[in-house]
Amino acid sequence: MTDDEIFMSKALKLAKKAKGKTCPNPMVGAVIVKNSKIIAEGYHKKAGKPHAEVEAINSVKDKSLLKGATMYVTLEPCNHYGRTPPCSLAIIKSGIKRVVIAMKDPNKTASGGIERLKKAGIEVKVGVLEEKAKKLNEVFIENITNKKPFYIMKAAMLLNGLIALKGGNSKWITNPSSRRFAHRLRGTHSAILVGINTILMDDPLLTCRIKGYRQPKRVILDANLKTPVSANIFSVYPDNIIIITSPNAPEAKKRVLEATGATIVECKTKNGEFDKDHLNKLLLELEICSVVVEGGSRTHGYFLKHRLYNKAYLFFAPKLSGSYGAFNAVGSEAVKSPRDAVKLSNISCKYIDNDILIEGYF
Repeated sequence: MTDDEIFMSKALKLAKKAKGKTCPNPMVGAVIVKNSKIIAEGYHKKAGKPHAEVEAINSVKDKSLLKGATMYVTLEPCNHYGRTPPCSLAIIKSGIKRVVIAMKDPNKTASGGIERLKKAGIEVKVGVLEEKAKKLNEVFIENITNKKPFYIMKAAMLLNGLIALKGGNSKWITNPSSRRFAHRLRGTHSAILVGINTILMDDPLLTCRIKGYRQPKRVILDANLKTPVSANIFSVYPDNIIIITSPNAPEAKKRVLEATGATIVECKTKNGEFDKDHLNKLLLELEICSVVVEGGSRTHGYFLKHRLYNKAYLFFAPKLSGSYGAFNAVGSEAVKSPRDAVKLSNISCKYIDNDILIEGYF
């Protein structure tokens, strides 16, 4: 490992500290090095807070130490006035003479920092641990390049793919350790999403029940506003509930649900289902950058059919059951050939106690 890679690794570790907290911004870490020693560190803690570069610069009490120093930063320094001033300008004013950057900023509005630094006479190196930096900010990259949230399929099932048994019973298919993993997943993403049938059949809370993790927003796809006011979900944090409904939903029910503190959002429909492009737009406008989709069967079918998923966490309990009267993980039309099935790549597999977790990308 080169010195540049060693210091960039440190910057990446710093950036990870803010996982799930920076939306709609990326996670960014920065370290400043002088004479082969780290003299400052910083990371972007939350949207609206100082960026990593400024955090690192401001942490140095004796600003003369910055003259001739090298900064390592995981993303191209921003070059525009947004919620904060441009980081490229702060770097130039600091006297730092070399900047090592992991990856360019895919956001055209914020990019341009590299050129600005070069024009100011600062030596710039780009691409150190670039793939790791892209993996770190896969959510941000998806938001910017494809104008949609980063959708995650999460399903707990038997070995033959059943997520609920006869009568809709799904408690509990997987073991406590798998469920704890799933709660950590909830706590590091913007939102959890389910369809109305999950609310009616399971009556879940959809909260993160691990101390130290934040509560995600809870999104319900409910075209006809069938969500009952007595649903368990309204018993805690009602102001972080978002119900996506159709323009034809009954106005009286909208007012009743809004009285609970929930947000009701109308989404266009197309061919009898929510328009995927409008859904993407609405969620991004609500600053929902990443979504853990927890079902049910029809909801997974909708996201799979429209190729919306980016990643999957599939939990398998070492159990089998007959399938008559049960619910499969994906409730949509079956393909005619295995060649036509949606494939996962970059797959990893591990045991969680006796359960099996398959993680992969669509």
